[in-house]
Amino acid sequence: MANLLLPVLMLAVMYFLLIVPQRKKQKAHADLMRSLGPGDEVVTTGGIYGGITEVDGDDVYLEVAPDIEIKIARRAIADRAFPGGAAAPAKADKPAKAGKSAKADDNDATTADGDGVKSDDAATEK
Repeated sequence: MANLLLPVLMLAVMYFLLIVPQRKKQKAHADLMRSLGPGDEVVTTGGIYGGITEVDGDDVYLEVAPDIEIKIARRAIADRAFPGGAAAPAKADKPAKAGKSAKADDNDATTADGDGVKSDDAATEK
């Protein structure tokens, strides 16, 4: 009897560590799919962000840029873009990295001919 107790106990632990969390995740995703509607900001499994403009059965129309809509499968939506109803972050200019100047220096990989490839000839011409 003791020989059967260990495998049964291991199966029970595996069930609660693997299967139960996966079912919770599937249920949460199914609830998300049911709650989607026009105006929701979402991200697809391919990483495309957009706002839902129309839901047509298993298809969803996303506006990815002003006046540009794409049609995707509803199941291709991974999550809301801004969970919890938070507003989209304001677009701000990226600050320059510390220690870098806006002016190009000699260590940049640009050359006089503009092809972006640094060669020994370009280094010796300076």
